[in-house]
Amino acid sequence: MELKKNYLALAVVAATLVGCGGDDSDSNNSSQNTDVAPEFCVNDVCTLEGVITADITLTADKEWRLSGAVIVGTGSKTLGDAAAVNAVKAAGVTMTIEPGVHIKSYNTGALFITRGSKLMAEGTVTAPITFSSIQDEDYDGLGEWGGVIVQGFAPQYGQGSTGACFGTGTVCNVAGEGGDDVGYFGGNDAADNSGVIKYVRIAEAGRVAGPNNEINGLTLQGVGHGTVIDYVQVHNNLDDGIEWFGGTVNATHLVLTNNDDDDIDFDEGYMGNVQYALVVKNQTPGALPAGSNDPRGIEGNSDLAKAEETPQTHAAIANVTLIGGEINNGQPGIKLRGKVEADLAKIVVTGFTSGCYEIKDSEETNVSVQDLICDGTLTLAKNNEPASGAPVATATAITFNAAGAALNAEVTDGITADFAAVSNGSNFAFEATTYAGAVNPDATDATDDWTAGWTIPGSLDALTSVNAPE
Repeated sequence: MELKKNYLALAVVAATLVGCGGDDSDSNNSSQNTDVAPEFCVNDVCTLEGVITADITLTADKEWRLSGAVIVGTGSKTLGDAAAVNAVKAAGVTMTIEPGVHIKSYNTGALFITRGSKLMAEGTVTAPITFSSIQDEDYDGLGEWGGVIVQGFAPQYGQGSTGACFGTGTVCNVAGEGGDDVGYFGGNDAADNSGVIKYVRIAEAGRVAGPNNEINGLTLQGVGHGTVIDYVQVHNNLDDGIEWFGGTVNATHLVLTNNDDDDIDFDEGYMGNVQYALVVKNQTPGALPAGSNDPRGIEGNSDLAKAEETPQTHAAIANVTLIGGEINNGQPGIKLRGKVEADLAKIVVTGFTSGCYEIKDSEETNVSVQDLICDGTLTLAKNNEPASGAPVATATAITFNAAGAALNAEVTDGITADFAAVSNGSNFAFEATTYAGAVNPDATDATDDWTAGWTIPGSLDALTSVNAPE
C-alpha cells in the first residue's frame, strides 16, 4: 500500500470513508442494486458480469471471462445489526472454479468475493487455475484488469489504536480500497471462512482508483483464518502482489514475480502468518516502476504519526527469498514503518540497492529477526541501533540454484529450526526448517521444489542468472 500515489488513466471515484455500524442500506454500492444474469455464454465462451446471487461453478470445458465488476454475494453492503450479518451469511454464495480453468478479464473486469460468500478455487500442480488479461496469453501485461478482492468478517483495526472495528458490539463496516464497487468488509469472527485459493495464478492485474485506493493482485480485506491460501502466484501486478487489510488468514507457498510495488504488504491490524514465499523483482535492465511505486519485498504498515498508529498489526513471516532488481527504485528488501509488530525468520535478501531491511521511525516498533542472510546493509530506526533480535547470520554473496534456493543459506552454526507463530486462533504452526529462504537448498527437481510445475512458464527464468553483487 502506498502512502502517496499518482492518479492513473484508469482512475475511478475513490471509495467512501470507513463506517462502523450504520443501517442495512446498500445505497453506497449503487452498482449492486440490481442483479443481472451472472453469465452469458456463446458456444463455449462465457462472460461473467454483475452480481452473482446463486452458487456457480466455472467448469473446465468452457472459457470464462470477466466484464466489469463481478460481485459474488451481497455482503459488501452496509450491515446494521447482527440480524443483517446472519442474513448475509445464510444467503452466502459459493463460486467454485474447477482445476485448469483460465479466467480472462476485460480491462474493466475485477472479481469481488464479498462477506459471507466463498471462492472455492482449488487447482492442482498440473492444472492450476489462472486469472489474466484477455489481451494476450504471454502474461507480460501490467495493470490490464483489476484483480481479485476477497472480503470477510474477520476483525480490522483502524488508525489511532481505536481497537477492533466492531468496538463493543458485533457489527463492523469498513470501506475497502479499490473503488466504488468494493463496498465494505470486516466483523468480529477471526475464524471466518472465505473459501480456498490453492494452485492459483493471478497475472497482469492491478488498478489504482486514487491515493491509497488500489486493487492489488490479491487483496484480502478482513479475511479470516478459516480461509485457505496456499500455492498462489501473483505476476506482473501494477500495485502490490498480496495485501492484507486486517484479518487473520495465514498463507503459505507464495510466488510473487515482477510486481510493480510491494509483494507482501500487511496493515490495519492484520494478525497472521506466512511461510515459504519467493519474491523476484523485474530483472529487466533499466526497468523502473510504472507509477510512483516504492517496490519492496515486504512492507508492514502503521502510520508514522503516533496518534494514528495501529499497534495491533502483527505478522510472523518465515522462509522467504527476496530478490531485488533495477525496478526496486532505491528501496530496501523489507520496510516496517510505525508502531507495527513483526517476527521475521529465515529470510534471504539480495539485490536491493538500499539494503536488506529498514525499520522506520517509531520507538515502539517491535521487531524480532532471526537467521537473516543478506548481501546489503541493515538500516534500522532509533539512531541506527538494532531492534530486538539482531540477525544471527549474514552473507556478503548469495548464489541461487534454478529452483530459487539460496545455496549458501545453511550457515556453519546452523539455522534455528523452531519459530513461533502469531496466535490468531488458527493453531497455525510453522514447519521446522534448517535453511533460510523459500526453497530447500537441496531441491534439485520438481519432487523437491514446490515452485515447479504450476507457476507461469518463464516467470522464474531469471533465477538461473541472479547472483548477489561481488
